[in-house]
Amino acid sequence: MKKWVAQWLLRPWHGRLLALLVAALAWLVWVALAPGSLRQLDERSTDVLWRLSASEAPERRVVLVDIDDASLTEIGPWPWSRQTMAQLSRKLDQQGAGLKLFDVVFPDGREGNAELSAALAERDAVAPSVLAQVFALRNESQLRSGALAGAIAGVGCQAPAVPAQGYIANAAGLHPRAGHITPGLDSDGAVRRVPALVCLDDRTYPSLTLAGLSALGQAPGAAGSITVTPGVTPWQAQWRLQIAGLPGVSIGLDSQGQMRVPYAVARKALTAVSAADLLRDKVPAGLLKGAWVVVGSSAFGLADSVPTPLGGAVSGAEVHSQLLVGMADGALPFTPRAAPWMQALWAVLALAAMLALMAGPPLRQRQRVVLLPLAAVAFAAFAYGLHALALLQAGWYVGWAGAALAIGLAGLLLALGEHARSLVEKGRLFQNLSSYVPGPVAEKIALTVPSGDIQAQRSDVTVLAADLQNFSRYCEARAPEDAARVLHRFFSTASAIVEAHGGVVEEMVGDSLLAVFNGPKPCEDHSAQALTAARELWLRCSEELPNTSGLGLEPLGIGIGLETGTALVGSFGAARRRVHTVLGQTVTIALRLQGMSTDLAYPILVGQTAAQRIGPRFEQASLALKPLGSFLLPGLQQSCKVFTLRTLLQPGSPAEQSTLYYLHQQQNLVA
Repeated sequence: MKKWVAQWLLRPWHGRLLALLVAALAWLVWVALAPGSLRQLDERSTDVLWRLSASEAPERRVVLVDIDDASLTEIGPWPWSRQTMAQLSRKLDQQGAGLKLFDVVFPDGREGNAELSAALAERDAVAPSVLAQVFALRNESQLRSGALAGAIAGVGCQAPAVPAQGYIANAAGLHPRAGHITPGLDSDGAVRRVPALVCLDDRTYPSLTLAGLSALGQAPGAAGSITVTPGVTPWQAQWRLQIAGLPGVSIGLDSQGQMRVPYAVARKALTAVSAADLLRDKVPAGLLKGAWVVVGSSAFGLADSVPTPLGGAVSGAEVHSQLLVGMADGALPFTPRAAPWMQALWAVLALAAMLALMAGPPLRQRQRVVLLPLAAVAFAAFAYGLHALALLQAGWYVGWAGAALAIGLAGLLLALGEHARSLVEKGRLFQNLSSYVPGPVAEKIALTVPSGDIQAQRSDVTVLAADLQNFSRYCEARAPEDAARVLHRFFSTASAIVEAHGGVVEEMVGDSLLAVFNGPKPCEDHSAQALTAARELWLRCSEELPNTSGLGLEPLGIGIGLETGTALVGSFGAARRRVHTVLGQTVTIALRLQGMSTDLAYPILVGQTAAQRIGPRFEQASLALKPLGSFLLPGLQQSCKVFTLRTLLQPGSPAEQSTLYYLHQQQNLVA
């Protein structure tokens, strides 16, 4: 690992290449595990484009005749009689409609079918009428009701028709022209695409709008009325659909054979008239003359509402109206065959720009490191702008989420890598320094000019002194490497425990360790924290010490002394060679208590001041203290009370008996 870091520092482009590989892997994992998320991001962001750019100019070429709630109130509940629908068709003819698309299915034979059939056929040569039929495309149903009509001439499914399993069609013989109204639903339920062609029993059936355009000026079922050819150039759709008699109409289909609905007209700009007004001759004269009319329903309860980018739940007839407007303008959007390569090209260009930003001196300034993710965000946003421009100006639905994700991941990982490299370069010296002196001291040394003066201050601290007991005998009996391993593990474990409780290891000399709480590093309630650390240190280090019974040696043990008081903490010595340590009587007492732990056979001894600071609040806890008596510590003139943890050794144990014997000896010496 260290070798790899060194190579990374010397050859930064290796690390950058690794960051790009990780970004590519993350992109592939995202695409594999959540492919729909990118598609939904593309679609929902495009919905925003449609809402922002939808034209509010009144659209008169396509008119929606709405069977709305007012119509049901005035004419009667749905379904209306065939005679009423025949009257509605004749009213459209009287108004001069150029095309009549009925977003309505008449599946059953009933009274008035003949009259409706006659009404639909009256002006069919100049103003064709097209009925609706519905297919089951996703194995929703195997139901087959009515008689299918309007199939494209010829036998066999015309690619890329969508296979169907069931249908609901109109009554047999009602009318020869029909088109399907089956929508393509996205995962969020919105209608953004419509299958152009549906195949069932080796016959191909067009959508309602395609059937309507095909019917303009042609006889029903004319051969070759609709043809589909594969796209040739990278800028064409996967499939191209053309309608005989309308050479200017070329519709691009995706690989699944679906048309993308252009929601380029705001809902309030669509012209709609109530079916009741049409039947009562209340429609303004000339409004429907030459118009392409879609008869549908927005009435509540008729189950003909679908979510679209322009509305949460609108009449399904509005989808056909938007399609007709797009077909009339020759502006049906499609995905060019080169769309994935266009996204990839933009991602590569953005990546090249970010790599150029990283070229030259290492990115050691935070401002320059921040530029990478900001640049990635800018390039990703620009990808959305390019997608919007292509869609609104050229009718290309390219998508942008895949490229944006790749750019964002690359920018983020490159920035993280550069920032990490900068931190490694800056932190390596500090890490080496802090391995010899406490971290806070190393930080202070790194930020100040060397000085030969005493730099120390009085502090209220708790000093913890720990020592490996019988370690010298162990060193005599074992190889130096074995002794080094024991000492290394002891120092490593003890340092981790001390630091975890807010302390700082000041010295590690021989087989002893000296730690300070609330010295270079502030530590609240430092007496209790030090006692907690001492207890954990004894428990963990005792478990890690090797078993010496097979060597005929006394067992290794841990002796700990603890005291609280004022001490001088700081740096001493010449500017060229200084030492950081802690001085004072508190340190002396802690060291003496640590040395006395062997005689008393108690591994942890606590001084009088530390015990007073801890007080009775831990009386019922694992840190409860018990007094051992007053002792005259070596080097001191006054005796002091000594305490130990109550829970480490039980009354009557050998340690308890050893302590009583030691106290008895001390009393004899005093006498």
